[in-house]
Amino acid sequence: MNPTDRASGPRLLAELKARCGDLARVRDWLRPRATFEATRRQVDTYFSVQRGRLKLREVAGRPAELIYYERSDLAAVKPSRVYLASTEDPFALRVLLGAVLGVRARVTKTREIWRWEGVQVHLDLVEGLGSFVELEETVDEPEVLGKALNHLGQLQADLGIRADDLVDRSYGDLA
Repeated sequence: MNPTDRASGPRLLAELKARCGDLARVRDWLRPRATFEATRRQVDTYFSVQRGRLKLREVAGRPAELIYYERSDLAAVKPSRVYLASTEDPFALRVLLGAVLGVRARVTKTREIWRWEGVQVHLDLVEGLGSFVELEETVDEPEVLGKALNHLGQLQADLGIRADDLVDRSYGDLA
């Protein structure tokens, strides 16, 4: 695997996650500015690993993805390094990884995906946890990461996301 191959990883992201009590307000803000891409039901199985996070994402009608990522647990806009691998046999992979590593959590969510100025905006309803907004911007070069982090900070302000709404952990950690 070529480490610069964006199809498999690593990918460098700027990202933010926040609790959101009013997804309709955010959706109304996005509607005239952003492009709606899809609504998907996702089931993420988080495995026990010593560093980073490892999850298997299953979405009906799509190949499952094994996702490994590293990021700081900060309630802020932050960088993340992500590796992806597709699988056509998520059941076997989930059983195998569960036997070897152990399952930490299983998270089910309904995710609306929007695209705005190169940012993927997720409006998430997470079973047992509530509603959230996630912002992700993929960067091609580490040198432009600062610009992406600032861009998400501006979008955070535009969406009216307060600092005390920011979440420092993954859904798997919160579950």
